[in-house]
Amino acid sequence: MERPWFAAKRYGYGTGRAITWEGRVTIIVSMGIIVLTNLFMMWAKSIPIMVLSFVIDLVTVIVLLWICSVKTEGGWKWRWGDD
Repeated sequence: MERPWFAAKRYGYGTGRAITWEGRVTIIVSMGIIVLTNLFMMWAKSIPIMVLSFVIDLVTVIVLLWICSVKTEGGWKWRWGDD
């Protein structure tokens, strides 16, 4: 595997902090998409636009979780602190 973008958590399940610029950019872009779609949702007056904004947020979170699971050192698994 190439260099991981995210460090593994010492305890628990999931991804720790971003350790490369690619990981940081991934987090910043995801946060930006979610903030912009939520701002757009606040200004929208029609239900279809609100639903579209929600779907975009949902897809963004799913893609972010997938990237984190693929790019975390050692993968996603439960850690007890002895790794």
